Amino acid sequence: MAKITKEHKEKAAYIWEGIKTGVAKSHHYKVEMIKFYNEMNNRNYKYTTNCNSCLATCRSYIESIVTKPKKKAKKKDV
Repeated sequence: MAKITKEHKEKAAYIWEGIKTGVAKSHHYKVEMIKFYNEMNNRNYKYTTNCNSCLATCRSYIESIVTKPKKKAKKKDV
């Protein structure tokens, strides 16, 4: 997996705006999502895929970049 740079985060945010409902607003967003996933994870998903599992994997990867989990505060031992 490639290191995520600021540019990657910005691109992921752009793509996320088009796919966040679970349905891509247009074919453009679907292709961009798959291209980005392939580039970052060294995969070879076809841009024309309709495999729900494949598309869900791509979407969840982009979601994980855009929506960072909140860090939990560590409890200090007294």
